[in-house]
Amino acid sequence: MDESWKRQAFRIVQQRQLCSCMNNTKWNELRNAMRFEMPFPPSFTMKTLFEEQQPKPMQDDYDPGDWEDPFEFGADQFDGIAIEWIRIHPRYLERRGRLIPPQVQDASEQLESLLQKYAIPFEQYGSDYLIYGYR
Repeated sequence: MDESWKRQAFRIVQQRQLCSCMNNTKWNELRNAMRFEMPFPPSFTMKTLFEEQQPKPMQDDYDPGDWEDPFEFGADQFDGIAIEWIRIHPRYLERRGRLIPPQVQDASEQLESLLQKYAIPFEQYGSDYLIYGYR
């Protein structure tokens, strides 16, 4: 990660008086668990310290997520230092054909089990799981 991004992230953390909830090890455990231990890679939204958006509930019509490298930020490798939160939606609608209604695939129990296994702190909002990098 470019040093200027790190300095900017630390400045935002200090200005907003945020406390770190995660580290690179925990972010890597989360990413690997989503890629290799879930029945499907759940969809997610992510907010960095540099953005203004607020967490919004996700819907079941999202496609499964791409956890191959969710921490990529522009041309620089995103090492987790500027992730404010990730909202994970462990459900999606599996399309089964034009005449058959889609079926909800729900991996909430598996996700919660993995978050507990890796001691990753989370909050649940409906069917979404919010993981804070900073609070």
